Amino acid sequence: MDSKLFSFIAASFTSLLWTSLPSIVFTFLLLICTCLIIRKYQHLGCFMLGIVWMASVGHWQYTLQLSSEQISQPTQITGKVSSLVIAEQNIRFNLKVTQIEDQHLFFTKTFRLSWREPAWQVQQGQQVTLLVKVKPPHGLANEAGFNYQQWLFSEGINATGYVKSHVENTLLDDVKTVRQTLLNRMLAFPLPHRSWLAALTFGYRGLLQPQDWHLVQKTGVAHLIAISGLHLALVASISYVLIAWIVGGLISRFYSLHHLNLHNLAMFLTLFPTLAYSALAGFGLPTLRAWLMLLLFSVCFLCNKHLGAKSLILLGLTCFILLFPLSIFGLSFWLSFSAVIIICFVFWRWPVKQRDFSLVAILSAMVKLQLFLTLLMLPLVAWQFSYISIVSPFVNIIAVPAVTMVLVPICLLGVMCLAFKPDWAFSLFSLADQILSYGLRFLNFALQFDASFFNIPAFPATVWCFVFLFVSCCCLPSFGLNKKYLYLLLLPLASHLLPQRSNTWQIDVLDVGQGVAVIISKNKHAIIYDVGASYPSGFNMADSVLLPILQARGLSKVDLVFISHGDNDHGGSLPQLLKGIQVSQVLTNQDRCQQHFAINWQGLSIKALWPDNALKYSDNNGSCVIKVSDKFHSILLPGDIDKSIEKQLVELYPKQLKADILLAAHHGSNTSSSSEFIQTVGAEYVVFSQGFMNRWRFPRPEVLERFEQVNNNVDTQAKIFTTSDSGQVSFIMEYDLPKPIVVKTFRQDIYPYWYANVSRPK
Repeated sequence: MDSKLFSFIAASFTSLLWTSLPSIVFTFLLLICTCLIIRKYQHLGCFMLGIVWMASVGHWQYTLQLSSEQISQPTQITGKVSSLVIAEQNIRFNLKVTQIEDQHLFFTKTFRLSWREPAWQVQQGQQVTLLVKVKPPHGLANEAGFNYQQWLFSEGINATGYVKSHVENTLLDDVKTVRQTLLNRMLAFPLPHRSWLAALTFGYRGLLQPQDWHLVQKTGVAHLIAISGLHLALVASISYVLIAWIVGGLISRFYSLHHLNLHNLAMFLTLFPTLAYSALAGFGLPTLRAWLMLLLFSVCFLCNKHLGAKSLILLGLTCFILLFPLSIFGLSFWLSFSAVIIICFVFWRWPVKQRDFSLVAILSAMVKLQLFLTLLMLPLVAWQFSYISIVSPFVNIIAVPAVTMVLVPICLLGVMCLAFKPDWAFSLFSLADQILSYGLRFLNFALQFDASFFNIPAFPATVWCFVFLFVSCCCLPSFGLNKKYLYLLLLPLASHLLPQRSNTWQIDVLDVGQGVAVIISKNKHAIIYDVGASYPSGFNMADSVLLPILQARGLSKVDLVFISHGDNDHGGSLPQLLKGIQVSQVLTNQDRCQQHFAINWQGLSIKALWPDNALKYSDNNGSCVIKVSDKFHSILLPGDIDKSIEKQLVELYPKQLKADILLAAHHGSNTSSSSEFIQTVGAEYVVFSQGFMNRWRFPRPEVLERFEQVNNNVDTQAKIFTTSDSGQVSFIMEYDLPKPIVVKTFRQDIYPYWYANVSRPK
């Protein structure tokens, strides 16, 4: 049985490597073949069934896409608010949509919406009718940083957009969920650490600030503020003891109940308070995973079926893939199950013997578990987050029992008192708040040490696989083999750690939505042209794109930052960039980034061709236009200049404008990219840096037509990229050598998987 489940799971996991979905016809034929052979070849049949299942799930998600008509204009929708909402302005929430215009949906769709100025206090559970402007799920696509589009897919979100102000926006039913009501009551208490209490008690982390996330991530305790298996196991244990005590008292008093099995009854009844706790956490996937494992264990216990840890994990994985197939595309799935498997491995390798069962043995087991959990999880955490926390195991030894044995029980008692004794609830939450203040001081103290954590460059997944093999084999018995040969598994890591000097230089046009950010790098040094936008919500392109990429490349300093002009979409994220990394010099069109500026950087020539004086022109036309080149390759970066400035540049620099790569002016606006300018530059590659389905419809069809007309008149056809479709576009060139330019795009070359790529409307 285990091997068949493993075949199904392995086949399902192969969907992570598909660059496209199998066609519907192929999937149907594969299903027929599976039905024909599964009796004779059961393992192969289970493997094929896994492929059929995940392909079917993918096609089902495609059928839930919105039509072109539904995204081309404002649409009226009706649905139920499914996420907790606290703020009164600039809110973001999920809506389970049951009706689009006059069409009632048989299967609901999930929209993630933002609303700048809500007409009422939006709360979880409300039924609403809203006028919205939506588009397919989409996110920035760069080599580092959070993959928002993949997260949307794993959460089953079918569209994103915003609510338009309209008189027909209506609150149909103001019924709030119990979870929202209790959270509101708790947040009404004047407690300094309400944001942390909301996360620990209700699983609502929307109030946590970036510095809070930095604190828990670098100390390795982020898992404690996500209601998951650890918290559910505590609730199950407490519930089992209380139920057994109460029911045991009843059974002992009434002779007619003596035939009941106390343990079976307590195990069965424990499922209900744990389910209620899952509801309190909003039925988040980590909580559901833990509850599902508890359900399987309980069923096996009640049916007298003994399943080992391996069988239970495989059965749990199979059930979860069947019930929540999209979750395997989210990182939390892999972190959760990796932790479970490692815990089972540690207890198998170093079992706690019953005769040694004492307080010392328990403490020893906890220390050992935390150390090996941190060690074995290190490759996965380092691969995904590019840092290693040294203090994590030591902090967790104290934090895990403090949170699970003290804080969570106090918070749960506080929740139960919220409904009927608010004064008691306030006292309990005040106690929890005080304990939290000491805990946060402890975390900040741990982070003050110089070697508490350190960032590392991003290495390929294969390197971390070898590191994981090394750590795992070191933990296993020797089996008569000499373990010193295991160090050979660290050779791939060593090869990446050794200093490397390359003769190439690289240009990366980053995907920053409707904006511009370009990194030019050579010999572990970098310069940046424009830094993208920053928004009132706090979201900015420095923290979300630039800094993660620089960290992933192991860069701790930027030599030069050029800001073409003052528009937010070009220079808005500069303060966050300067805060996050050392920058040697910033040049803008108001100071040195003007005509006749020229420097030699890492052997590359950097020349400013415009403006002669930025004050003489509008903000866009005063953009700093620079050209970066070696003897054989070059890129022209023109900012947001329009056709009038392009004409002057053609007259001033009829030969110097020639470049292999052109970043199209003003994101592809029809006011720029004149035919004469396009022809003079004669670029082999053209990149439009613009937002997905942006309101200005950049690049404009007229601009694309002009590029096509110029292409028809020359021998070499320019290849056109848009960052909304291709994501990050990278150009790799051999320095001062006439070799062809190597081009890579994130969506087509670096991360070409079907679940992370753009889905155009039907």
